Amino acid sequence: MFAFTVLLILSLTGVHMATNKRDIRQETEVRLGVTMILDLHYMTHLRHSSHMTRYLKTFLNAVQLRFSDMTDPKIKLILTDVILINAAEQEKLYDKYYVLMNTIYGSWTRSNSEYKFPQNAGIILIMTGFDLWNADPLTGDMTNSGEVNGACTQNKKNIALSEDDGLTFSGVGSAAQAIARLLGASFDIDRPSGECSRDKGYLLSSNYTGVSARYNLSDCGKNEIKQAIYASDEKRKNCFFGEPTIQSSVSQVKESQELPIDFYNYTNPCNLVYGSPSCKRAWKKVDGCKLECCLKEGGNKTVNKHDGAPCKDGICSNGECIPDPRIIKNLKEN
Repeated sequence: MFAFTVLLILSLTGVHMATNKRDIRQETEVRLGVTMILDLHYMTHLRHSSHMTRYLKTFLNAVQLRFSDMTDPKIKLILTDVILINAAEQEKLYDKYYVLMNTIYGSWTRSNSEYKFPQNAGIILIMTGFDLWNADPLTGDMTNSGEVNGACTQNKKNIALSEDDGLTFSGVGSAAQAIARLLGASFDIDRPSGECSRDKGYLLSSNYTGVSARYNLSDCGKNEIKQAIYASDEKRKNCFFGEPTIQSSVSQVKESQELPIDFYNYTNPCNLVYGSPSCKRAWKKVDGCKLECCLKEGGNKTVNKHDGAPCKDGICSNGECIPDPRIIKNLKEN
C-alpha cells in the first residue's frame, strides 16, 4: 500500500522515475558525436585554431541542413574533437606510401591502417585536402567514402573520409553523403524506378561524388536510417541518443547556429569561387538560391548561393530553398 501511494504521488506531481541510461521518450533526436581528423593537406588552409574550429562547426551545421527535414528521428551533429596529425601519423593513417590508393579504396577503415583511432566515438570524419576526384591512377570520380551503418560501432567501421578545400565548404555534400551512409542509408543508384530512384537527384543519387541536385535524402534513405538506428542494441542506442563528450579544445569555441553565409559575412560567392563578380551586382536581391557569375576571361558560370543565404521560403541549402530549421526549433522551444 505504501509503494502504491508513493507511485501515485509521483504521478500526480509530474515527477518521473529515472531510467538507467536515457529516457525512452527522448529517442526522437540523434545527437551524433563527430570527431574530425585533419590531414596535413587539409591543415594548410586552417592555420589559426579558433578560425579552424569555427569553420568546422559551421561546416557541420551546413551538413546538418541536409538532414533537417528528418523528424523520426531528428539528426543533430555535434563536433566533439578535432585531431591534427603529423607526417608520421599520416603515413600510418593512409598506410605509408600508398596514400591516394588506400585512401580511395578505403583500406584505412579496415585492418591496413596502423593509426590508433579514438575509441567510443559516434563517428570519425577524416577531412582530407587530397584531390580525390582527379587522383591517379584510378580516375577519381569520388570525394568521400564511408561504410553503411557504421556509426556508433567499433572495428573502424565508424570512420569516413571527406574531401574539402578548407575554404569554401566545398565538401559539405561529400561529408553529408558519408554520414548518411554511416547512419545506414544506401545509394539510390541501384533502386528501381520511383520516388527514390537515382533520377530524382536526392543526396545519395550519385556514388561518392558529393554532388546531387537535391539537398536531402530520398524517403527510402530516411527509412533505412530510421530502421538502422531503432534496431540497434542498447549500447549503440546510448551512443545515438545520449549526450556525447565534447573535448575542452572544442568547447572553448562557443556553440552557434552559424552557417556559411554568416561565416563569410555575406561575401559574394562568385568572388569566392571564381574571383569574378556576379552578373547582377545586387546579388543578394537575386531570387532563388543560384547565382550567375560573369568570368573575367569570358563566359558565365552558375554557382549556388552560400548555405544559409535567405530565400523566399527560408534559407538556401545546396542551391535549394528550404525551411529554416533554426526558426522552427526556436518557435517550438518558445
